[in-house]
Amino acid sequence: IDFDDPEKQRRFWYYSEEKLEPRFGDRYVDPGAEQEMPLAVGRDVFMLSKILKTISASTAVGAFVQTHPEFRNIVRRVQTVVHYPYAEIRDNLVDAEMRPIDLLRFKLAFFGASKFDPKSELWTRITLFQGAPLPEQFAANESDEWAFPASPRSEAA
Repeated sequence: IDFDDPEKQRRFWYYSEEKLEPRFGDRYVDPGAEQEMPLAVGRDVFMLSKILKTISASTAVGAFVQTHPEFRNIVRRVQTVVHYPYAEIRDNLVDAEMRPIDLLRFKLAFFGASKFDPKSELWTRITLFQGAPLPEQFAANESDEWAFPASPRSEAA
């Protein structure tokens, strides 16, 4: 990803004032880019990498972040996830072509969402907990493998 291309960082994510919901803005048109959520991990690592190439390899991390406090958060993030190859979404979440619905579907899948029915590029209708055990099934130990639900059975059959 060429983050020197302005289109590769056109978008920004922020929280709405009214509902504190994540929102998607155009950095070159909409106000609020200074309130950007730290979701542009790829871009931030790219910028960190560029500056690290200009300093001595013997520079301590603490000394680096004292000199460049704007990189403190991304340095912490890199240190935290360096041993976890799937810790970050491997996509450019601020690209001009990024569709919020793709990120939403990815995120909702972690909560067990299925049967995505997109209504626009900004929201989708989903099904949650289909096939999940009822309380009495937990007690009877009949709740194994419900993360992979079977199709509902028809009573008429």
